[in-house]
Amino acid sequence: MKPINTPALYGLVLEGGLSSRMGKSKAHLTYHNLPQRDHVFELLKKVCVSVYYSANSQAPVDDQTIVDAYPFQGPLNGILSAFNHKPGVAWLTVPVDMPLVNEAIIRFLIDHRDADKVATCFYDSDGKFPEPLLTIWEPNNTSLDAFYAKGRISPREFLMTANTKLLQIPDQNALRNVNTPEDFDDFLSTR
Repeated sequence: MKPINTPALYGLVLEGGLSSRMGKSKAHLTYHNLPQRDHVFELLKKVCVSVYYSANSQAPVDDQTIVDAYPFQGPLNGILSAFNHKPGVAWLTVPVDMPLVNEAIIRFLIDHRDADKVATCFYDSDGKFPEPLLTIWEPNNTSLDAFYAKGRISPREFLMTANTKLLQIPDQNALRNVNTPEDFDDFLSTR
């Protein structure tokens, strides 16, 4: 049971990348009878107070989208921008290029959340480093701001040096990335 003072959990669909290796938007690929961005949004709606899309400055603006507010490309921009949008909440980030992330994986992450840490995340697919994009980021994280102020933008690098709770993922396949047309074709052929 979570403590009473645990910050509310909001969801953030990370779709802000350029998808240059894929050649088209990974957010709009279909794996589960919906564009992946909408599938992840629906998963997060089941467990979060509110859910938003994170998108780069080229994205159309609506009340469900948080547009990148910083002058660099990358997922840390979306995370920092989410905290600017709603600073007092925790953000559960899920990227659109991990189509095997499901509700059970997300609930496992939430069930093992440690709100006293700066973040809760899984080890990556090699089991060595933090997987920064499938993560619960806690609010009032001044160390994340300080990290960016030093010109650093790698969320994995941040998690490697921060007070992070790291978990073994119950299904290693959930971390499979689909980033290229070949990855996509391979993924579809194995389903």
